[in-house]
Amino acid sequence: MASKNQLRRIGHSLYIILTFLLLLGLSVVMAEAADVILVQKGSSIQATIDQAPAGATIELAQGMWQESLMIEKSLSIRGRGPGETIIMGKDAGHPVIWIAPEGVQTVSVTISGIAISAGGNDCADEERSICADGILVEGRATVSIDDVSLTGSYAGIRLISSANAAITRTTILSNTYGIVIAEQARAQISDCTISNNAKDGMLIADSAQVELVNNRITGNARTGISIDIPPCYDTTRSFSGVVIGRNNAVTGPAADNNGAVICPPGLSLVSSRSGGFYPASAGERMISSLPAAPPVEGNSDAPVTILEFTDFTCPYCNKFTTETLPQIEENYIDTGKAKLYFLPFPVHGETAFRAAEAAFCAQEQGLFWDFQRLLIAQYKVRGNTVITPYWLAAIAAATGANHDQFLDSLTTGAYASAVRSTIRLGEELGVDGTPTFFINGREIPGAAPYEVFAQMIDAELAEK
Repeated sequence: MASKNQLRRIGHSLYIILTFLLLLGLSVVMAEAADVILVQKGSSIQATIDQAPAGATIELAQGMWQESLMIEKSLSIRGRGPGETIIMGKDAGHPVIWIAPEGVQTVSVTISGIAISAGGNDCADEERSICADGILVEGRATVSIDDVSLTGSYAGIRLISSANAAITRTTILSNTYGIVIAEQARAQISDCTISNNAKDGMLIADSAQVELVNNRITGNARTGISIDIPPCYDTTRSFSGVVIGRNNAVTGPAADNNGAVICPPGLSLVSSRSGGFYPASAGERMISSLPAAPPVEGNSDAPVTILEFTDFTCPYCNKFTTETLPQIEENYIDTGKAKLYFLPFPVHGETAFRAAEAAFCAQEQGLFWDFQRLLIAQYKVRGNTVITPYWLAAIAAATGANHDQFLDSLTTGAYASAVRSTIRLGEELGVDGTPTFFINGREIPGAAPYEVFAQMIDAELAEK
């Protein structure tokens, strides 16, 4: 048993340790608080930005500022809400907020709770895309824009070069253009209102990649959403990017474009509930960038492309393969009208991931389709017991595969990165369950009956 002196010493030591931890915690809180800088009305936001350390949060009080801001470092600018914190542009023909990191520097910027207006639509240098935009983002910048109002500017938001933006809960109203996304820029836009802009609500060009979900795009004078290609514009530009979307409300007037609220017409899939991606050729471009070619069935020149994101351990996926796929094969794949890519998207844990790897191992020996059918038949009888390396190798050998080669590829994880890549591709396209299909970019979620596939395939063939 410890003596009283020993207990006192222990208690004293504990007191010292607890005091140290408390002081350490307070110093962390104070350091964090020091990085939140409050700017009162009448003080310069730009001067605060210049003096702030990278990663700081600049909190704007209620009021209006007239400044044109340049941001070249990572930071956050947070207002009290678009109705309370307002920034008006100061330099005519220039952006109100210009985010442009120097050289190869990468910055991350967050803008929230602010109303922004350039107060005009001039361009200081239109060839260099320097205009009276609300927010201009270029270079290696990742930007989060949330709960912001952008009005009275040339473009409410312009994303160029390799900018990457997530835009949520934002209102873009009464500008010349709502949002312009060009060059190699990427954007995820959701739950926004883009309305009553003098030309296009959204203009997408070059190699831009855009995801649109649950947006309200209404009343824009020329188009709601447009790609900068003929016949939407008098231009020689082509489009090598991709637009992914679903459940967007896109309405007129679009009076200057013969009523084409969305141009080109194929882009209209973003307004449907299930959605999809545009253009259809983007699917094969994305597949060609995968580290390993996935199994494909059908003529390479077939006018209709079907992407199937699937999981061997998913009963609905197997139902499609055994009941619906044979009809699609007979009427469309075997006749040269369609081709189908099998893209593993395992969602049921480690066994599903292993089965997905096995798909590529079988594909390596040119025996995937036979392997698929035999594995599904065995899985219906034995369940997960067949999803072991040795069972999978035995099933592959039964289709004529080299047992040892298959087993070596599977146990060494030769195709683990290939499976992870198809998962990432599915996630980029908004896949959140299996099976999910895209027919020339139009999504069919779930194991729909054959008639749904036939109707969509026939509609695509009619447009060719």
